[in-house]
Parts: sequence; structure tokens; C-alpha cells
Amino acid sequence: MSLNIQEVNEILDKLRTEYKNFSKENPKAFDLAGFEKRYLQTLQMKGNVIRFLNDEVSFLEQLKAKHKELIAKKEAGKGATINKIMDEAISKLEKYPKIDFHPIAKPEIRYFYGALKDFGEMELQALIHIFRGTPEYSMFNDLIHTIERIAISRGNMSSARIIEHTKALLDANGNQMQMEKDTQDVLKSTSLALKKIADHCKECIIKKRISPELPMRIDEKTYPKTVELNKLTHKTALESIIQKIEIILEDFRMTAIVGN
Repeated sequence: MSLNIQEVNEILDKLRTEYKNFSKENPKAFDLAGFEKRYLQTLQMKGNVIRFLNDEVSFLEQLKAKHKELIAKKEAGKGATINKIMDEAISKLEKYPKIDFHPIAKPEIRYFYGALKDFGEMELQALIHIFRGTPEYSMFNDLIHTIERIAISRGNMSSARIIEHTKALLDANGNQMQMEKDTQDVLKSTSLALKKIADHCKECIIKKRISPELPMRIDEKTYPKTVELNKLTHKTALESIIQKIEIILEDFRMTAIVGN
């Protein structure tokens, strides 16, 4: 599907109008500032604008349908609350752990933190195991550091990036634009690192820079969640890492922003 500039602008205008109109009834669910931020990031990252628009139209239609459904139920005296809109809109994220690190953090970022902590304890350790001590490790080094800043923490403390995010939320002093900005920065920077990791993994498989049939041997005492990954070879473990990254990016609607 292709669109010309006029068609793209018409869709953008319609989305903005609907977000603005529905936000009068529920500003939390119909977050125009969040939409504008996601669109700006897509442009900055030279992402797929058509894919972005398709995702946003679909997401908005789901929100509108749930909004109308709950309004009807409320009028019928069934006691439904409008807050359920966002709960149902992010239902696909419920397969990830939800880490309630601060009460004013958005649900999306709480699930994202949980998803990345799991990734850090499993797929990231597999990646390090495969490439540590090899020339290829240098292409992953900075990306691993980016993931570790959100995925790895000490004791009961939050990770370094989540601590920074919490401070940004508090410093915003209720300013929704500022709070949304740092939320999207966390999602974008981390997702971009994930995408690059997946791309490098694909490159290493294609260019045969790994020993494909070598079995995984991660220390399960240190990383107990890697038991299933230790049943794989280096090649199938990399394929598993790529698949997990693609699922995370899709679930958190970051594919259009970081690119396919």
C-alpha cells in the first residue's frame, strides 16, 4: 500500500481531530501528546510512516470501540469504569511481568521494564555467551550496555535507566508532555538497541560468523532462566533471540519507529 503526501496528511489530520475530540471525554485514554511524540520519532528514525499510520488507526479504532462500549455499559448501570479502556488496550502486554516501580509510571513502561528484565536474564545472557571472547563481540558491546542499563539491577533496586526515568517523572511535576517525552525516550532508545542486536545476529548467521552446531553452555546456577536456551545450538539460540526481539517490538508498537 502506498500513499501520497496529501493522503498521509489527511490521515494525520483525522487522527489528530479524533484524539482531540475523544480526549475531552477521556484524556488518559486518548493521549494526543503521546501520538504526536510517536509520529515525530517515526520521522526522526526514518521509520515506515505507512506502517505507523496503519498501526495508529487500528489502535485508535480499538480505543474508540472500547470507549463506546464502556459508556453504554455505564449508562446501563453496569458500573463499568472508563479506566478499563487502557487496561484492555494493552492486554497484549499482560504476558510480560508488570513491575510497579512507581505509581505515576504509565502501565506500558511497567510492562516494558518487566519484558526487558526477562530478556536480560535469558536472551541477553545467551548473546553474551555466544560472542564473548570473539571479534564479533565488539559490534554488540555498546548495545549490550544499553540493554543492561534497563534490564539489570542490583538487589531490590530498580535498574539505572528506570531510576533516571522515575526522577524525570517526578521532575516533570505533573507536566504530561514532559512525562510522555521520557517514557517514549525509554521505549525508543531501548527498542533501537534491540533492533540493532537482531540485525547483527542475522548478519552473523548469514555470514557464518558463529559455530552453528555448537551447543549452548550457559551457567544455569547463575542464570537459572536459561535452562531452555541451553537445549539449543548457537544458531538456534540466535534465532530465538531474534524472534523474541521482534515480538517485543511488535507488542509495544515500536516496529514502525525502529524499522522492519
